Amino acid sequence: MLIMTEKKQLRAIVAKRLSHMTDATTHLVTETETIDEYVKRKNIKVWAEAEDLDVSGGKPIRERPKVGKLLSLEFLDEWDVLILYKLDRGFRNHLDFVTFYHEYCERYGKQIVSVGEEGLDMSTNMGRMFAGILVQFAEWELHTISERRTKAMSVMRREARYPGGPYPFGYEPYQVGAYWYLRPHPVYAKEVEQMALALVSGKAAVSIAADLNARGIPTVKAQQGKPGKTYTWTAATVRHILSGDQIRGYVMHSPDWRKVPPVRVVGADGEFVRREPLIDDELWFKVQEVLTANAQPRSGIRFGASLLLRVGFCGYCGGTLHRVNRNYTNSNKFPNGKEYRYYYCQNRRNELKGSQQKCDTLGSVPTDSLDDAVATKLLEVIGRYELTEKRLIEGDDHSATLKKLGMQIADLTTQHYVNNGVPDFHKRMQELEAEHARVSALPREKPKVRRIATGKTFAKHWEEMDDEQKHAYLKSAGVHVLVVRKEDYTARREELAVSTASEQGTEAADDFILDIPMNVVTEVGGKYVASIGLGTLREQLQHVAAV
Repeated sequence: MLIMTEKKQLRAIVAKRLSHMTDATTHLVTETETIDEYVKRKNIKVWAEAEDLDVSGGKPIRERPKVGKLLSLEFLDEWDVLILYKLDRGFRNHLDFVTFYHEYCERYGKQIVSVGEEGLDMSTNMGRMFAGILVQFAEWELHTISERRTKAMSVMRREARYPGGPYPFGYEPYQVGAYWYLRPHPVYAKEVEQMALALVSGKAAVSIAADLNARGIPTVKAQQGKPGKTYTWTAATVRHILSGDQIRGYVMHSPDWRKVPPVRVVGADGEFVRREPLIDDELWFKVQEVLTANAQPRSGIRFGASLLLRVGFCGYCGGTLHRVNRNYTNSNKFPNGKEYRYYYCQNRRNELKGSQQKCDTLGSVPTDSLDDAVATKLLEVIGRYELTEKRLIEGDDHSATLKKLGMQIADLTTQHYVNNGVPDFHKRMQELEAEHARVSALPREKPKVRRIATGKTFAKHWEEMDDEQKHAYLKSAGVHVLVVRKEDYTARREELAVSTASEQGTEAADDFILDIPMNVVTEVGGKYVASIGLGTLREQLQHVAAV
């Protein structure tokens, strides 16, 4: 008697992969049509499909995001055959192929089918040998392509060409002949300069980010990112852009920026490769000074800071005045729901922030009253005077050349010892040091510093600044405000005068004689007295010509 047995229908995982997914890609369409025709002809049931896009063929198949999950042991009983369009779609690593075949095909009885190479029978020794040769060839091809790409990218970096992909904020790609380059964006390049100037003028990075968001300026990710995704500016983004060498025009490179900081590209002439910068070197170095200072603890420069943060101090213990807000919206005592703001001495309770002393003598000073009193007094005393700025009258001291050489030496040192080295470092350093020594030995005449009028009064300058900039301006000028209770002022008058005077600068205004005192006193709300040391503000002013 003849017994007929039904042939088992094979269950398949269909795996597809693309190294780079673009709108113009047609590989997936071709693969899908070819595989669909094959499974219908062979009566194979597709259990699952996996499309791994933007995934390199060198990545082991079990580590790929989509197909890797299906190949886990928990799904081992759900499939019989792994279907690929071609072997190199699944394997471009010979060790990965051999390991997969041993573990899945020999141990668990699975099969690998390459639809584009249908005549390849991997159930035979000859078929496995040819399959191994195909995978080895695919691996060799992958390495060859990678080497060619690496060499091409190196040439493109040395020529400051744009290879595609992300580019720094403030630039835009443009084409010249067959090649692409980057140039300053007509709109966003100016935003970078404004960001730098705002930071130098005293604005906090958080405030700059908030302004960019309010004006709808897109981030670099928003310009180059995926459609539909929203990106916003953050303080970290602002600091990252302003601290980078890209805005100075330097072409940067890092094999893996997640692990290794980018370094400047060195051209064929041994010099760093630069494109047109977004800001000049002088402004960039000023920005770095501000970023470094703002990163220090208790710098006092932050978004929403009070006008007198680290400018105002307790006249009894010298503690910093901190602003405290009290909202009585839900209080029965204050039905109007008003918010009250006060300055308190940081040492009002000795358990705060490790304070070694307790000082509650000053009490609470209304914030608005103290801020207004200090601003009004400054405008009264120096508001009519004209601001000046330092102007260097060059002598024969070669200071500009020496400064430039010093910056080049500092840059080269940082690049070599911090950012993974520079070719011919010692030779280039020797040349720079020799040139610095030669210029230093030249006869020189000390330059003269003069202060010249800006045409703007202190009052006008004060009016043009916002609260953050006013705070930064007072702090940078060394203005020092000591506050005591009114009844204690007479007894502490001499001590307060000495304290504020000790904060003054030692440089006198050049060529101008002013009748501005070193410190002034003002009353605050009828309960307090503030002694204001003017710091270096006296040095920045001159009399306005009589009208």
